[in-house]
Amino acid sequence: MLTLGFDTATEVGTVGLIDGDEVIGEFTFGADESQSERLLPSIELLMEESDLSISDVEKIGVSRGPGSFTGLRIGISSAKGLAHGLGVPLVGIPLTTCYYSKVEYYPGPVYTLIKDRRDLVYYAGFNEAGEKIGEEESVPLDEIEDKISLQTDNTSDPVLLVGDAVPGHRNKLSKIDKAILSEGELNYPSGLQVAFLGKNIREGENELASLEPLYAQRPIAEINWSQS
Repeated sequence: MLTLGFDTATEVGTVGLIDGDEVIGEFTFGADESQSERLLPSIELLMEESDLSISDVEKIGVSRGPGSFTGLRIGISSAKGLAHGLGVPLVGIPLTTCYYSKVEYYPGPVYTLIKDRRDLVYYAGFNEAGEKIGEEESVPLDEIEDKISLQTDNTSDPVLLVGDAVPGHRNKLSKIDKAILSEGELNYPSGLQVAFLGKNIREGENELASLEPLYAQRPIAEINWSQS
């Protein structure tokens, strides 16, 4: 099954294409403020470089967040438009699950940390069995250590921290007791990861009508309006 996956929830946009279990290709682009301008051309270029047509795509997976409110809206609306036009199923994958899947063989607890723009981080924990510990939350960076400590008191294994909030907050996060901080590409989204999760984990589902962004908190405009 030719599956297209993409993520526009963070400052780094990414599109990936797989055929069954075979990797076809992946493009990554910096697009903090220009996801709408970069996404569709990147998909077109990926198809062209793969000697395929967008009409060959049989399924679409898209990251549903948490992350940038604007980026999520762009990604999900684009995914719905493509899926509807092609007549193929669409599935949404939490970005926290995408990050976890990169390190799923780590034997201890894993916490995915995603940047927010107001000195907050989105986070979700996964236990040793790969089960999510609670729902995604947005919390101040200074509270992450307490959150993790409360949920990992009964484990002796170090906690692995992964996600795009790790590089920028490495100094603070390194002070968390028994924490291992991931490095390199593990901390950035992957369109291929979204495609594989869309194909394997959500096989047989179609969320074209029901898919919504996973914000994990209210948009800042809504917060400001409620306080005015």
